[in-house]
This record gives sequence, C-alpha cells and structure tokens, in this order.
Amino acid sequence: MANEEQSNEVQDKEETVSQQTENEVKADENTSVSSDEQSRKLEALALELKKAKDNELRAYAEMENLRKRTENEIAKARQFALSGFAKDLLDVVDNLERAWGSIDHANEDFANIDKGVELTLKTLLKVLSNHGVEQVDPKGQPFDPNTQHAIQMIESAEFEANTVMDVMQKGYNLNGRNIRPAMVVVSKGSAAVDTEV
Repeated sequence: MANEEQSNEVQDKEETVSQQTENEVKADENTSVSSDEQSRKLEALALELKKAKDNELRAYAEMENLRKRTENEIAKARQFALSGFAKDLLDVVDNLERAWGSIDHANEDFANIDKGVELTLKTLLKVLSNHGVEQVDPKGQPFDPNTQHAIQMIESAEFEANTVMDVMQKGYNLNGRNIRPAMVVVSKGSAAVDTEV
C-alpha cells in the first residue's frame, strides 16, 4: 500500500514537471525574440564569462604569488631571527678566546683553568654552529671587503698584495650571511727596490 502511494506521488510529480516543461516551451514559442537578438545575447554572455574566468585566473595567480612571497619572508625571518642574539654572544666568544690565549699552557698550575676555558670555548662555538653561526678566519686568504674590515696595511715580502696577513678579530656568518666582518691586517706587497745606479 505504501509502495502504491509512493508510486502515485512520483507519477504526479513527473506529470507536473512534464506540464511545466510544456508550458515553458509554449512560452518560448510565444515570444517574438529574433534569432539575431538571441545570438547577440549569447555573445554578450560568452564575453562576460570569458572576462570572469580571466579575472578569476588573475586573482588566483596573485594569491599564489603572495603565498610564495609570504613563505619566503617567513623562512628568512626564521633563518635570521637569531642575528641579534648571536652578535651579543660573539663578544663572549672573543673574551673566552682572549682568556685562553693569555693562559700559560706550559705551566702545570694553570692546567685545569686552561682545559676549562678551552672546553667552554669549544662548547660555545659548537652551540653557535648548531644554530647556523660559522666562524670565519681568513688568514692567508685574499682580502674581501664584503666580509672583512682592514684595520691596517703593511708591506710584506712573505705575502702577496691584498692578502690577509693577520686576523685581529674573527668574523662570523649566520646561515651564509655575514653578521660581523673580520678585522684584519692586509699586506701591500713588498716595496719595489731600485737596483739600478
């Protein structure tokens, strides 16, 4: 019985939809719209659709570019967030290096201090290295004004011109970016000696 009622309801709905479709077809036949006018309307709608798709593609491309730029900026911010903190720790490294350099390593009375300062310095440098801070010791390398600060130029027969002879203060890089230039002494090369009389 319930199936019969459902079947009747479905049949009634199909008849209603069929009647509506017939009415719409009759209404379309009754309208006196010319095919040229319909063609112009279709062209206008197609043009609007094309513009909408173009705008959608442009908006999508713009959002994609914005997403990529934002990801790059976030990655750089993470990568160099430690810059200020690392710079502050470099003074501690310098002081430990000076302290270790001033200890008489041959004197047995200072053996424990010597070892303690050396281990502390190595541990601090390892921690900095784990976070992307690398020590730069350019001794014997060509002078690079981008990563080194020349505090003195000295004539030298031992070194070629524009070669780092001595490092007064080591430089440091954070993830490849220089955060402190090395303070160096650079050779001018040997002075030319006039041997002709």
